[in-house]
Amino acid sequence: MKSELLSVYFGSKSSPSKVVPHAHDYWQLEIATQGVIHSRMLGEELALEKGDMLLVPPGWEHGFWYRKPGVAWITLKFERAPDESPVWGGIIPGNQFTGRLIAALKAAIHDSAYKPYEKIFVIGFLETIFHYIVSDEFHKTDDPAEQLVKHITEKILSRDGRAVSVSDLAGELSYTRSHLSKKFKEITGDNLKSYIDRIRIQKIEELLRYREHSISEIAADLGFNDIFSFSRFFKKHKGESPRQFIRNAATASAYYDETNGENGD
Repeated sequence: MKSELLSVYFGSKSSPSKVVPHAHDYWQLEIATQGVIHSRMLGEELALEKGDMLLVPPGWEHGFWYRKPGVAWITLKFERAPDESPVWGGIIPGNQFTGRLIAALKAAIHDSAYKPYEKIFVIGFLETIFHYIVSDEFHKTDDPAEQLVKHITEKILSRDGRAVSVSDLAGELSYTRSHLSKKFKEITGDNLKSYIDRIRIQKIEELLRYREHSISEIAADLGFNDIFSFSRFFKKHKGESPRQFIRNAATASAYYDETNGENGD
């Protein structure tokens, strides 16, 4: 098993409330079991209907809004050994297969996984989810536009924060640079170069927030010529230096711990 369970939490809200945007160094799977849960992850507005799941990788900023009473959810927090697959996060839409999995989880675990065999059951549930999200069934689509965006995103994520140019992507996907940029803009409304930079910034934020290496080592690992070009790139997109970001992230994390506690995040 690649996952290690940290906690299981069954949550519900009888009045409107929110969990402020934050990030942490472990994985989280949020399962909507009643009502609609609104979320924001990496700046994108999301809505989880009953049966939907939200997979949140380590370091990805996310928050939740419970705008109407009567919502309920299950939160699984866990650590996971890295593998060769690109890190993926997002909504896992509910369907017949996932519905059966969630029903089995709710039947087996009623409050929290205290007993060793209960933890093994939940870990098996998580492993099944990870196998599912890399399956052809999960990514299957007949829409050529969705397929193109999927291929572009996978190729960018596979760089794991290292630079990739629009020309490189165009060559790999057998497009001209201008045609690929135009198609991406038409489909998503986003500029492809800006999207590449945004994904790269997200990776840098993750490494800075939960860093095991110095800023100069992170810059070198991500292919920057020196720490100065790394700092310029980061400040251009975030409006602060890497060192300022680290200080502000530490302050925000301390505030979150004091005001929100552990459950339901």
